[in-house]
Amino acid sequence: MKLAALAVCLFLPTQGHDQPPNTWVKRTPLAETPVSPRMGYEGDCVWYAKRGVVLRYGGHNQGGGGEQGSEVWTYDLATSVWKLHEPNMSPTGVCCVQQNVYDPHQARYVRFPSFSGSHGWQWQREIYLNNTSVWTYDLEANLWSNQRPVPTASPSPLRCASWDSDHGVIVLFGGEGNKEGTVVYDPYTNTWSWMKTAAQPEFRSGGQMVYDEARKVHILFGAQFTKDEHTWAYDLRKNEWRDLKPPSMPFAGPNDAVLTYDSVNHVVLAIVKQTEGKDEGARHTLQTWAFDAGKNEWKKMNPAREPDPSGNRARDFMFIPEKNLAILENCTGKPREQQIWTYRYAGGDPPPRAPLNLRVVTGEHWAIASWDAKGPLKVFRGTGDEPWRVDFKELSLGEGSSADTGLKPGTIYHYQVGSERVRTQPRIVEDVVVSVLSARETESSWKPSAATDVTGYHVERAAVEVMSEDQLKRLKARTPPLENPSVGAIRRIGPFRKLTESPVKTALFTDRSVDLEKPSSIEGAPAFERSFNAETADDSGKPYRYGVYAYRVRAVNALGVESGPSAAVLTIPSSPTWVFGKEDGPSAHVKWSANPEKGIRGYRVYRMDGRFDKEPVSRLTSDPIADLNYTDATAAKKSRRYYILAVDALGQEGHPSSPAWYEREWKAFYKPFTGEWHQ
Repeated sequence: MKLAALAVCLFLPTQGHDQPPNTWVKRTPLAETPVSPRMGYEGDCVWYAKRGVVLRYGGHNQGGGGEQGSEVWTYDLATSVWKLHEPNMSPTGVCCVQQNVYDPHQARYVRFPSFSGSHGWQWQREIYLNNTSVWTYDLEANLWSNQRPVPTASPSPLRCASWDSDHGVIVLFGGEGNKEGTVVYDPYTNTWSWMKTAAQPEFRSGGQMVYDEARKVHILFGAQFTKDEHTWAYDLRKNEWRDLKPPSMPFAGPNDAVLTYDSVNHVVLAIVKQTEGKDEGARHTLQTWAFDAGKNEWKKMNPAREPDPSGNRARDFMFIPEKNLAILENCTGKPREQQIWTYRYAGGDPPPRAPLNLRVVTGEHWAIASWDAKGPLKVFRGTGDEPWRVDFKELSLGEGSSADTGLKPGTIYHYQVGSERVRTQPRIVEDVVVSVLSARETESSWKPSAATDVTGYHVERAAVEVMSEDQLKRLKARTPPLENPSVGAIRRIGPFRKLTESPVKTALFTDRSVDLEKPSSIEGAPAFERSFNAETADDSGKPYRYGVYAYRVRAVNALGVESGPSAAVLTIPSSPTWVFGKEDGPSAHVKWSANPEKGIRGYRVYRMDGRFDKEPVSRLTSDPIADLNYTDATAAKKSRRYYILAVDALGQEGHPSSPAWYEREWKAFYKPFTGEWHQ
């Protein structure tokens, strides 16, 4: 009787504060919980701490192997309510996208690319032009931003990635087909670094990595297809991988392990899959393990019940420090469910974490660091371009603030109080807009910096070599190119050079030295390069008629320190935003917002007529239309996707929008979550 009572208890939804140690609790779907969207596998989940919800991104639809999605969902643990967020636009849809990262400093979800274009319902033009190495999502504003860092790394699907809370950067390793090794992305400066370690783990598909903040190392374990009898630790400051060689380990694989870091109890938690049989006869079991890096010891937890078994790439694991709970999203096949489970490793309350809100303001030769906590605190200072290479030394004892004088202009100083750090470097400039006013004049504008010590901005420009839609076989096979074909893909971006001798004071810059009347060519080594083989490129295709350039902006503060580069923005229109569709019998209505560029001539509407490349992407408006809406009377109750492209003063088509559905597949699952207008 006691065992039966315990089994019932394990399925009761609670706030989590009363969950016993070493137990799993299934939260949803249950008979008494709100409806679940029943999303498919290969998505990604993070704990979005600022809002206190699970954020879920990407993966497949309810059919399992359907289109690669780019939807953002949130799950509220307190109410078991799922919510679909329909943002300004979205990155290219993806699958096998586990191990994206939440940046708590800027409260942004950081999305890296994964597999796209291999499950249908995707336009290769969107993939070519929009699928860059970094996008970020702000849940509060419901806005995606394409960061387009240049130079750029090439993150792979099924990578290992983790947030380094001490240095405020993301460390990535491996992934399917990856050969880059260990790379670091700094979201504060929008830059990539290639670490070139002396030794490293074997490349792999799958496996996961988390940051152990107590031991200051990233822990990597597991693989999807290979056997890896190692537990690895990466020290970013030392730039060193170590095989920890614990005396015993979980089943070494292939185990498709998922990891999270329990920051309350300072252990790495792992769900390890063990499989017997193959294909339809495969039988999976899940096991809960904990790794104590301080003791170099794995421990099999043997809870009374493990989560329901699921196959490869079907689990996402995260931790909620304020609740002392780990959360598992688990996409099972029998029964077909999108489950949420919680696990508590051990009891006890999380230690209070009152943020200091450390900040810094600069002058010509000085900086003042300030914070919110009362009482004297030690202040440490160091210098360096990369936060993990900074050596800190005690500077002063301050109460609420500390002034530092005699600073060298142009030098990046770092200050640490408690566990928080700041830099005398402005944040990157956002919302850069490039308007083509004529073939000899562009105008760049951007969102002014919120920092009070930013005194101006530098503007940079680089030549860009492109492939036209007529030079790319997959594009011209689905859509006949225009007489003067549009940009289909970026081939190379040259080195950036400053256009401003001294910082401009306003968030506006006009470039009259540019010449778009002839194709641009790159001088020197390219900052970005993408190759196209004979299967994708058509050398006989008509080239693009205009020159294309990329612009970036950097903020400069009173100390003369420049920010990292903004996103690189091209001299073709940006993607139209807030694209929504609505069914009206056999007709489809589509609407969107006006582009921010000056001189927009209008918009073209394209319709994807079927899931795979054998079906066309039809150009519905031969000439640009001025309206911000369009009705397609020929949709005919068949599943379609609609794209919008802006056209500028020169007649250049820009980046494709994100698509909006008409009579989408698996529509019934979305009815509880969408309105009459939907994406």
